[in-house]
Amino acid sequence: MRPTTRRRTRRAIDALVALALLVVLFGATGSVRAAPSVLFADIGAAVDFPARIVFTLEAEASAPIQRVELRYRPLLGRVTFVARPTVAPGTRVAIRYERDMRVNYLPPGIELVYHWRLEFPDGSSVESPEQRLSYFDDRYRWDGRARGAVELYSAVDDARYTETALGVAERSVRSFSERFAVRLEGPLRIVLYPSPEALQSALPVQSEEWIGGIAIPEYRLVLAGVAPGSGAREELERILSHEVLHLVIAQATDNPFTVPPAWLDEGLATAFQSADDPRLDVVLGRAVRDGALPSLRALRTSFGTDPDRALLGYAASRSVVEYLLATYGEDGVRRLLAAYREGVSDDEALARSLGVTLETLEREWRAWLAQRSRASVPASHPEALALGFATLVGLRALRVGRRRSRARQPQSVSSRLRRR
Repeated sequence: MRPTTRRRTRRAIDALVALALLVVLFGATGSVRAAPSVLFADIGAAVDFPARIVFTLEAEASAPIQRVELRYRPLLGRVTFVARPTVAPGTRVAIRYERDMRVNYLPPGIELVYHWRLEFPDGSSVESPEQRLSYFDDRYRWDGRARGAVELYSAVDDARYTETALGVAERSVRSFSERFAVRLEGPLRIVLYPSPEALQSALPVQSEEWIGGIAIPEYRLVLAGVAPGSGAREELERILSHEVLHLVIAQATDNPFTVPPAWLDEGLATAFQSADDPRLDVVLGRAVRDGALPSLRALRTSFGTDPDRALLGYAASRSVVEYLLATYGEDGVRRLLAAYREGVSDDEALARSLGVTLETLEREWRAWLAQRSRASVPASHPEALALGFATLVGLRALRVGRRRSRARQPQSVSSRLRRR
């Protein structure tokens, strides 16, 4: 066959193939049926905190509705929750569905988005327009204010109290962000209850009774409970400055694979909170003298539910950060945060940023602590003994009746010991 003939034959074959594809595509397209039409008359939701959210739906379709799904998720969340209320087959649905939020816990102060999905016997489906719900504790009236990167919602009707809280949080965020070159991706939200007991009623069942504040980085959210009146300013400075820093640190180290260790996260938040906690020096000094310092690997995750152990965890973590700052400076800590953003292990992060392993860091930190302990006031000094005794008495007062273990949150959650 001559070249010209071969080319013509090839073109003819190509044309036949293209025509066959068009026929197949046209046939497939023509066989797809349009989904039934749906009129959504009502798509609503109402909050009855902490018990439930009541979702309502009224809709009419041009074909029988086989199944209905409710889909909702926190606006900043990564998980979509699905519920399937039972419906009688028919072209109309009127649903009042109560979602038990004690079982399906979500923290107050977040925004939810939700929609309904209607499915039909032929396999087609129609989704309602997406709706938005502010999920707040409706037992209180919330006064919302914003400044800089912080949104504050307070249940305390006191302008000075609210201004103090907003100022503490905004200054802490701005100072830490500038110091360690953290660029925030969105506003941070604080929901401030009028007392620790009020906060406790908004947390999951069986939460520790000593929680005074909690940070939930996934939702860029802080929940705290501080009573107005005498001592409110100090507690606001101590708790809010600590908790909002967790949100900043979370953004500085955000990656899809891992989170920084608690000794770094809690250590930075404790070291840079606005008001110091004198109990930390006492429990740390006692642990050094007794050889009871926890290892860095033990401090990688949460500090447990026992108040004494938790307090030592905060003290030791703050001490590690102080050692890092004294040895490597703020630039070293900045490099360490950047390394964790890459989603690497503790050893990899330390090697990349500071050129040490976790074991080397722990050995050098303990040696540094021992040297500082020898240079401090001897434990036999009467004033030191008096301070230690008084602080330990206060520490024992932290224990609140029987202790309870807290249900875990789906994402990273940090808690803060409150004073009593």
